[in-house]
Amino acid sequence: MQNGQAVQRRGLVSVACVIGACGAAMSASAQLGAFPESSFNRQSVLPFQVDLAIEARASSPAAAMMLRGAIISNLAQSPMCYRPDLTQDQWNELMDRFQFLPITLAPDADAFGDRFNVDIYRWGPAGTANNTFPSGAAIRTNLTYSFPADGVTWGLSASGFAAKANALTAGLNTNFSPYIDPSFNAVEYGREILRQSLAGWRKYGGITYTEVADSGNPMSNNSTHNAAQGDIRIGGNNYTSSGVLAYNCFPATGGITASLSGGDMNINTFYMGDESAFADSFSNFRYLRNVVSHEHGHGLGFIHQVPCSSSKLMEPFIQTTTDMQRIDDRRAVGRNYGDRYSGNQSLATAVNLGNLNSPAQRSIALRSMSLNGYWNNGGNSTGADYYKFTLSSTDTVKIIATPTGGTYTTGQQSSSCSGTTTSYNSSAVGNLAYVLMNSDGTVTIGTVDATAAGSAETFTFSNLAAGTYTLLVYDNNAANLTSGSNPNTIVQLYDLEIQLGTNVYADPYANAGLDKRIPANVPAAFIGDVNSQVTESRIVEGLLGFEWDLDGDGVFEVGGPGNPVPQIAYTYVSNGVYPVTLRVTDTQGKTGTDTIQVTVYGATTQITGNALSGQQGATVPFTLIGKNFKNLTSASMVTLTSGTGVTVTGTPIPNTLGTQVTGLSFVIDPSASLGGHNVRVVNSDGSFTYTNFLTVSAPPCPADFNHDLVVDDSDFVIFANDYNLFDCSDPSMTPGCPADLNHDGFVDDSDFVIFADAYAALLCP
Repeated sequence: MQNGQAVQRRGLVSVACVIGACGAAMSASAQLGAFPESSFNRQSVLPFQVDLAIEARASSPAAAMMLRGAIISNLAQSPMCYRPDLTQDQWNELMDRFQFLPITLAPDADAFGDRFNVDIYRWGPAGTANNTFPSGAAIRTNLTYSFPADGVTWGLSASGFAAKANALTAGLNTNFSPYIDPSFNAVEYGREILRQSLAGWRKYGGITYTEVADSGNPMSNNSTHNAAQGDIRIGGNNYTSSGVLAYNCFPATGGITASLSGGDMNINTFYMGDESAFADSFSNFRYLRNVVSHEHGHGLGFIHQVPCSSSKLMEPFIQTTTDMQRIDDRRAVGRNYGDRYSGNQSLATAVNLGNLNSPAQRSIALRSMSLNGYWNNGGNSTGADYYKFTLSSTDTVKIIATPTGGTYTTGQQSSSCSGTTTSYNSSAVGNLAYVLMNSDGTVTIGTVDATAAGSAETFTFSNLAAGTYTLLVYDNNAANLTSGSNPNTIVQLYDLEIQLGTNVYADPYANAGLDKRIPANVPAAFIGDVNSQVTESRIVEGLLGFEWDLDGDGVFEVGGPGNPVPQIAYTYVSNGVYPVTLRVTDTQGKTGTDTIQVTVYGATTQITGNALSGQQGATVPFTLIGKNFKNLTSASMVTLTSGTGVTVTGTPIPNTLGTQVTGLSFVIDPSASLGGHNVRVVNSDGSFTYTNFLTVSAPPCPADFNHDLVVDDSDFVIFANDYNLFDCSDPSMTPGCPADLNHDGFVDDSDFVIFADAYAALLCP
């Protein structure tokens, strides 16, 4: 992919790359074919420098023509990213290394025209690539991802570059250290930028991403789910200044390529730290995000589209005038995986939009939903979406289903920015209709199907009674059968609006990123301003507030409408899984939330709180203060490893951060050994021993059984009761047998003598 427009920033020209897919032996012509048409005698669509390289190597004009023709006719996709400002020597070197021989796209590889183009393979529901088109289209997938450690062998020789030691971690440190707030960790911030690049696909498609630990295995063509590593693995190493920025593999062998598959990414770390490439910090490092998001698009099974008009992420030229997924890309992910609510094709799986009256009136605006073909024939469940909402009081509800996309020109790349293209009205693919029903779908309140394809369906339902309603939105265009000749063209994007009352505006959309994992004691980076957005279109709006609940306790500790914190670093000290919620607030005071799961690992258990003291016969509640207590679940995990006569009782209650535990008590037997007692904490995350955490002392007034500092009649009653029972093992004895003042196991005359002396003195010493 190459930058179609150079953008001047900080006196530097932002350049980009030719980004491609993955294939067999490296195709330099495919890679370099993403440049503008050559002016070389106006007879070639190949770049001028490529023609020069061809002319330099061809034995005759006829040979040059044949080589040029072979390159153009075979050109399909490329797994490489190239800078556009290559020198002629670099072009010549690439010609010598790769001969510009492209991988070819098999004629049966699902290469339908008229819009986005996809490989025949996609990811299945559980991270294994499969070929199940069309029945497997528009089905949600759950992908894991991981970052291999530096030093892991990374790269595939079929790319044309030798595998080397992974160096992405070091590269991210180089790339981000000079440009971010020092409160952030550069490597973790860089990884979060990469996560945000994938989160754009989550925003529009039915894809769930969960970060997992990486196995440390070398990069491979594996396209089968492996619990020991991510389905998608992101690494990088130094290709030197070849002009190649990155390459990415398609999902599976048997699709567009048989030699580079598995969905993994390899980023050229040579360009880390380059302010004209990956270190360009404009718009949250949009340059790098667009590159990574594009590359992962290939990892999802999407093919280059032309012309190069800065209207599609999957064009062969990078551009920074728009941010990540555009209309064509959203339709592509809708075709392969459905929209972000993918799976809501039945009453049982309807998306619950909640109560629209409580705690306050609110409207709904869902943008870029997708349908996949004709539904009303009963043969295609992905041509319909189900939603439900609740009214707690009678209200008037206006429902609008609007087809979106507009008209644009697109087609699969064949060379450079060329290919067979079609002007395509993506707003009129389907014919939207909807039905409003009662909660279980047994009563139809209204069917709205009044307009032709390309027009919105709108109806106002007056005085709807309190209750729960089901809404079915579907494609009623019978021409859009899933078995049709061009199934790639049947995806219809639409916006769904459910409007209440007058000037009741829709909630914004929040996107906190991806489920991720982070080492303890390393600042975790959270970015909320890349993929979040307002949804209301009736007025001009913006996002004013970014707030974060970082520990899952339901309290937004950071940020707010008056103090927006779109990005924050936060350090966890205890292992565990933390729900982190982002809440965004728009200019109308409406809010939207999104929750991700953050897994913290590698914490060290430690008690840092102050030591305690207690007297023989006492029960002493205590609080553990330190770290890594989140998974402390039983009193048996806290023991005393020195001294005798002290036990721990209660039920531990860790706080949300695992830094404090309450609910426990030391029960100190009257005969407990005096002096220091060591306390040891052992749970699934580690252990720690605090020396002399509890110091036991003798009570200054042992006959003061009720601890009111006088030995009086109240104490005499307790003594008399225990004296009558005699044996400390008697179940009716006062707990701890405090009247056994000489600790011989019996309350007898010897104890009476001791008690009588104390009773006579009355006041405790």
